[in-house]
Amino acid sequence: MARRSIVVLTAGLSVVGLTACGRIDPKDKPSGSRPPAQIMLSAAITDRGVDISPARVGGGPVRIVISNQTKRNLRTTLVGASGEDRRGTNAIAPGQVAAIQATLREGSTYRLRTAGANPVRPAVLRVGNQRKSSDDELLLP
Repeated sequence: MARRSIVVLTAGLSVVGLTACGRIDPKDKPSGSRPPAQIMLSAAITDRGVDISPARVGGGPVRIVISNQTKRNLRTTLVGASGEDRRGTNAIAPGQVAAIQATLREGSTYRLRTAGANPVRPAVLRVGNQRKSSDDELLLP
């Protein structure tokens, strides 16, 4: 009888202890909520211009993978509407890829453009509302 009481008491305390685990109010975190998870965008440079997909995203961190499908070396730059947000790549050889990482601001418009003697039509990237925090996502770095 005493053994059964100990088992029931231990199981009850375990259930109570487990329900208390992992509950942290965002206000109690030392650095607040985590930023949104990074999303991947794809861009292709062709002789007709730069295409980006998707062309509309929410604000937060992004990684843009750019493929050069032309026959010449090209540099690319991601520029915000104000001109102050600039991220660029080194020259991308024909058939090669490069990446740009940036944090896009809510409500902004960016242009992914090429530089050089014969630039092609830039891609327009529109940023909507800020994406939600990645607090509830597991296995993020």
